[in-house]
Amino acid sequence: MDKKYLYQLDIREWIENGLDAQIMVPVSGKRIEKGYDVYLQSFLLPMDEVENDMENDAYNASSMTPGITVYGSWEDDEKVYYRWGNDKDFEPLVIKREYNGVATDSVEIAEEFRLLFNLYFNSQKNEYIDVSDGEGITVVKMNDNGYVTIHKRYLKTYLAVKEKVLMIHIDSRCTTIDNSERINEDGLSYRNDENTVFYTLNIGNTSTGIKRENYSFIYAKNVILGCSLCDCNVWPYNEEKTYVDFVIGIDDNGKEIRHTCDPSKLSNFFGANPTAPHYLTPVYFDKAVLNKYYSKPEIYKVEDSIIRCGVLWSLYIDNSNTDYVSVYLGDLGRDLPSESEQHYWRGFNKSIGGKLSDAKIKRDFMCIAADSESPDFVFKRTYTRVNQIYNDKLGWPLYLPLTEQDSYNFETLRVPVNNSIAEMDILVLSLVKILIDSLNEKGILGQLTRNYEKLVGSISKVEAWLNEKNIENREKHIKFLRNLQELRSSGTGHRKGKGYQKIAKILDVKNENYGETFSSLLKDSTEFLEFMEANIEKLV
Repeated sequence: MDKKYLYQLDIREWIENGLDAQIMVPVSGKRIEKGYDVYLQSFLLPMDEVENDMENDAYNASSMTPGITVYGSWEDDEKVYYRWGNDKDFEPLVIKREYNGVATDSVEIAEEFRLLFNLYFNSQKNEYIDVSDGEGITVVKMNDNGYVTIHKRYLKTYLAVKEKVLMIHIDSRCTTIDNSERINEDGLSYRNDENTVFYTLNIGNTSTGIKRENYSFIYAKNVILGCSLCDCNVWPYNEEKTYVDFVIGIDDNGKEIRHTCDPSKLSNFFGANPTAPHYLTPVYFDKAVLNKYYSKPEIYKVEDSIIRCGVLWSLYIDNSNTDYVSVYLGDLGRDLPSESEQHYWRGFNKSIGGKLSDAKIKRDFMCIAADSESPDFVFKRTYTRVNQIYNDKLGWPLYLPLTEQDSYNFETLRVPVNNSIAEMDILVLSLVKILIDSLNEKGILGQLTRNYEKLVGSISKVEAWLNEKNIENREKHIKFLRNLQELRSSGTGHRKGKGYQKIAKILDVKNENYGETFSSLLKDSTEFLEFMEANIEKLV
């Protein structure tokens, strides 16, 4: 007989270390453990009840369901309703809903916990997530066995504001004990100095007729304490915001000049901190800083001059330049929501001789409305405008609206920021989907007067429309559309071979500068849209 297994050394070590030694604290359900059947259940109780509850190893909580308790005789009784079915102020954190086989049982997390942290439930992953920082932190995980773990920081915060502790009861049993020989009975108990961990181990055997079974089981308790209120990061105990230093220039010796982005330590137009850098000092970043935001269009929107994270936060930027992004030093401190977000930007900070774009200067210092001249934003503005003009003039849009699943193609369309072939391929796919695949073929066919039996594809239909109306210079734009489609087919839809090399040469794909190449494609795409706008009267 394996004595280490029989005495459950692994489980005892896990219990003695405290269940909150892990980031995700197990609080309920069956734990999958080879050779052991481990089950946990827990409840909240006031601090002054801990000592009494730790006197024994039993689970001392009732079912904790709402109900009425009757005190006294039935004729002369007192009926009291308790929210959680007890008068000791015990309450659940994990709630098990059982429907006696009529419906599927379920596990829920106490509503107060979910609402305190405004948690979002991801039904696909069966997790509760804190999305307050935009990125999302998994707070509660629940697996198919009903095993529930909770992020330690949130659990301890909840206990702090509730002024309670979490009592976790652990039942662990060996499941693969050899019953061929009778084992000697034994037992032991453990209690730590703080009286927050207590367990008993019992080893023995039972007999039913001629059937004999050996056993080894642990009953344990682990008290999880909350943090101090001052550390709970719930208003009014929120953590004081910290600020990162950014490179804002180079001194006479060639060394980087750094300064905090704390707005209260910067100068302004009202005389504050006269010797400090100005709030509006431009800070420059590699354009790859935008990758994080482009890669999650369901959370972030990168628009002309601004990044938005839902309605949670936004940051004004200057993203009209080809090689870099700039942000005012004070805006970095005021608008980025956390120190971690500031550190992310700090990783892309560059000391360069950059300058603000003309559009940024006009908007911020001259109070003049100005559009960005970056090819991606010019294309998007033109695309939206032309589509609306066609809808107003012909009663149907030139381009069908993108589905919710495809909308990211338009939102993330940009001048490449990584100068990589992988990014180039993805952007070409998006551009073709927007500019060619989304053409309103039904509307275009309705404008044709001749019979075209073998007319296949949106480009051919546009070409037939332009030919019927005898629109000048149409060949140039149709050729561009076909070349763009061929670039997608030979470069992204299939293995890159001779066909790709040929079309890459025609479109002047520069292997060393994909940003310049895609900018050229965007400009040609914009010219096609402007061509369709200029000829709308002739196309009616």
